[in-house]
Amino acid sequence: MKAARTYLLVLALATPLSARGQSSIEIAGGATYDFGSMYRGEVVERTFTIRNTGKDTLVLDDVQASCGCTGTVVSSNRIGPGKSGTLKVTFSSRNFSGGVHKLITIRSNASNAPVTTLEFTANVIQEIFVDPKQFWFKDAYVGKVSKLTIKIRNAGRDPLTLKGYRTTLEGFSLTLPAGQISPGETVDIAAELKPGKVIPVLAEAAFIQTSNPRDAEIYIPIFGNTKEFKFE
Repeated sequence: MKAARTYLLVLALATPLSARGQSSIEIAGGATYDFGSMYRGEVVERTFTIRNTGKDTLVLDDVQASCGCTGTVVSSNRIGPGKSGTLKVTFSSRNFSGGVHKLITIRSNASNAPVTTLEFTANVIQEIFVDPKQFWFKDAYVGKVSKLTIKIRNAGRDPLTLKGYRTTLEGFSLTLPAGQISPGETVDIAAELKPGKVIPVLAEAAFIQTSNPRDAEIYIPIFGNTKEFKFE
């Protein structure tokens, strides 16, 4: 009897894993998708269908996007044999221009692909360009005005109006043009900072509201530092 049990155990260990009824993952319609062209600031989404073509429950242990611009929502992290689930992928083009290529990694107990990679591409059309892309106030003195200038170019087809701005940085101000910016035109934007206290590391931002419905708010980071003024 003992010999029979030993034989059965050896037989079970020798049986290929694929014959024991494992889970298997398949992405219906393919694991790649092209969103095509979109205007900067648009948010788009794509729903992938995940099939379990195996004989055991498919468990999605982890879903990770390669960028914070990409959101993921799974219908369930457990998919029964022969069943399907969904993975909704959302992409925000707010901080991009030109060609985009992003990855989503799925880790699961699938015997055929424990690590599955989805990918998507897009072409982001930018209608408003800022140069330089940030305000940099290096060694701005407390109580004194520091000045910077950036350029904004209207690369869209319609006239552009800068309607206002907001910021949480005390002592920071912008001078916006009163009229419209014609298509293809570039204007200077004057910025001033009169800090009221020492800030070793500036990490703030300004948001300029525009008349362009596809890029209604321009995000411009503010970096640098402020320090006390000392007579020498």
